[in-house]
Amino acid sequence: MSDVLISRGNQKKLYTYTIMKKLPFFRPIQLLCLSVLFLLSGCAGLNSSFETPKVTLADINVREIKTLETSFLVQLRVMNPNDFPLEIKGLSCDLEVDGRQFASGLQGNVQAIEPYGSALVPVEVYASVLDMVNSVIGLIQSANKPNAPMESLTYRLVGKVHVSTGTLTRNVPFESEGELNLK
Repeated sequence: MSDVLISRGNQKKLYTYTIMKKLPFFRPIQLLCLSVLFLLSGCAGLNSSFETPKVTLADINVREIKTLETSFLVQLRVMNPNDFPLEIKGLSCDLEVDGRQFASGLQGNVQAIEPYGSALVPVEVYASVLDMVNSVIGLIQSANKPNAPMESLTYRLVGKVHVSTGTLTRNVPFESEGELNLK
């Protein structure tokens, strides 16, 4: 039991009450809410066998050349190795060519990928013309070295794909490397 003194203006009253009567611990609605919470947390673990989607460079095309910027349309192949569908909510990527930063881009369109399926995801990436000129100068300098034929360029694509599995949403990092044939 507890005593409380409440005063209003010149009136003062002493109230005595029992805390246990005012705060019952488990009402039926509280039990229902706790049960739903435990059920939902259990469902979150159902997709614990999530396998990371594979992302590779499928194609690259020049879209527009401006004074200080060039835009490219990059097609990325996203493969879903899971037995449940994935929903791509967004994607960000950086493209390096011969070890130099080349272009960056974002994609925000929602796209679904069926279980054990794949999809082409278009991403518009942007490159600074000044960075491109520096890269070309570096390529010319490396081509002038003895025994250095310029037959291909290496690329590295890194980024994150924002995927939803229905119950879970996560950012999945990816990395893909390869060579661009110049012949």
